[in-house]
Amino acid sequence: MRPRRFDRQSGFTLIEVMAAFGILAFVTMIMWGSFTQTATNKRAIEAAQDRTHTVRVAMLRMAREIEMSYINDENPSVTERRTMFAGSAHGDVDELTFSAFAHQHLRAGVNEGDTTLITYFGERDPDDRRVLNLMRRETRRLQLEDPKVIPGESYILCPDVSKLKITYYDYKKKEWENEWSTTTASGYQYLPSHVRIALTVIDERGQDVTYTTDARIHVTDHVGYRPANSK
Repeated sequence: MRPRRFDRQSGFTLIEVMAAFGILAFVTMIMWGSFTQTATNKRAIEAAQDRTHTVRVAMLRMAREIEMSYINDENPSVTERRTMFAGSAHGDVDELTFSAFAHQHLRAGVNEGDTTLITYFGERDPDDRRVLNLMRRETRRLQLEDPKVIPGESYILCPDVSKLKITYYDYKKKEWENEWSTTTASGYQYLPSHVRIALTVIDERGQDVTYTTDARIHVTDHVGYRPANSK
């Protein structure tokens, strides 16, 4: 009897090929799912970092500018003041208007000083009324007029916020106040020594996150500063 010879030209069977393709598809699916999840996590982390950076920059600027606030020794009986510190509480975003040595000269040859009126307030986004933005408005000079009619520029300081609460520490009474105003004869005639800012924003998961910081005002009494071009 002759020994059986195997055909060297024989290949894989159809079942073996189908099994190999099935294993390859399964491994590919697992790898693709892993890569997709990694990319999704990367985008979420970057969005959270960008959001946190935007909030921190906004709060650092607010604290720095509030620390440079001041009021002049003006006649308390006049209706309009050139300098002021007026903070009012609202349901969502508190409003604060104050005079400060915080103006930056961005244009050459213009009639501007180092002093300015800054206002923080909330405003609905014109493109999506569900979004509430924290706004910043700055005037180019101090005038004996209503701050809302003095020419100035407004822009979004922090988009899509939920709440802004500002409280003021009265160092004479040793207590925190929700409102502060130096614009009336019966109001405060000095500045708070500390201002606490609590900003609540919506994170990438749709949840509210609150950030807090404090601003310390060193010059709380009246100063005798007068701009050279004051009227």
